[in-house]
Order: sequence, then C-alpha cells, then structure tokens
Amino acid sequence: MEDEVIEKKVDDEKFVPASLVKRMVAFAMDGVLLFILLQLVFTVFPKLYSDNSQKEFHRLIHQVSLLGSEERFDSSVMANFVEEANLSSQTYEMLMSMLLISCFLPFLYFFCGEELFQGQTLGKATFGLRTVLLNNSQSHHHAKLLIRSALKGFASLTLITPFFLPGFLNFFFCMFNRQKRCVHDILSKTITVQSKDIPSKNDQ
Repeated sequence: MEDEVIEKKVDDEKFVPASLVKRMVAFAMDGVLLFILLQLVFTVFPKLYSDNSQKEFHRLIHQVSLLGSEERFDSSVMANFVEEANLSSQTYEMLMSMLLISCFLPFLYFFCGEELFQGQTLGKATFGLRTVLLNNSQSHHHAKLLIRSALKGFASLTLITPFFLPGFLNFFFCMFNRQKRCVHDILSKTITVQSKDIPSKNDQ
C-alpha cells in the first residue's frame, strides 16, 4: 500500500523512480570525487602548518605505509602508533583537524549538493537524477536533507573501513523494496528519481 502511494506521488510530479544501475554509477562517481577531495585535504592542509610539522606528518605517513593492512585498520594499534610517534602538539592538532574534516566532508558534499542544486550531486546530475521529498512539502525540508546527508555520509565512510557492515546494509536495503530506497531514503522520507522531461541527446 505504501509503495502504491509513493508511486502516485512520484508520478504526479512527472518523475519516475531512478534506475538502480544509474544510481550505483552515480554514487561511484560521487565516491571518486570525494576521494579526490580527501586527497586534496591531506595534500594542501599540512602546508598551512610549520615546516617541522610537515616533516613530522610526512614521516608519520611513511611509517604507516610500512605497516601491514591489518595493523593499519586496527584502531587500537594505530592509536598506540600515533602516541609512540611523539608528535609535537602542533602536528597532533593538524592530524585531529584533518581527521575531523575527513569525517564531515562526505556529509557536507551530499548536503550542499542536494540543498543548493535541486537535489543533485555531481554524480546524480550526470544521469539526470535528483532527490525529492515524498510529500512534495517544504516543511522540515532542511532537516530531512540533514538526516539524509548525515546517514549517507556516515554509511559512505564506513565502506572504506573494517566496520563497513552498517554502510553495506544501508545501501543493500534498496534490494528489498520496490522503490529501491536505501535506509537513508526511508528515514529522511526521500526518494531518488529521474525527471521525465529531461531532454534526450536527440532533442538537443
């Protein structure tokens, strides 16, 4: 019954549910862009600090690269590793700032894209997809996008950590409902759709 209501609302707004394949490719594109942005953070941000902090940071990165994959993904091992590195307070501050930025970057990317560009991130825009509210109401619009972006951003981050299960379940949930909605879609009462009136290449 709920799926029928959703279909009616989506159809009334001249939208059709987005193809799962297009959504996956769009998300992959967003993931690549996020990876590039994270790389820029780790490349540019250290340059805002002293030469000594930059040297300590690069030395730490080199030492981490020598660790095994299991050690690098073990939070307790990495915590001890950073503590034993005897970093200066400025370098430690730089690491914590970069970690904080890295955690908030996916959330900011998804929220700004869908808030400022009519429900579209770069990946979605490429395929003419967009995020819309199910009830077409602007009440609590920002709050719903905040919820969606926070959940999706967190899920995306977990996919590149040993604790990937929450993120995997969030996205895999779309396989078990007709509208292909992930957990972040359901909790924020949104759906990813494709406009029927997007011009094709033949019309351009």
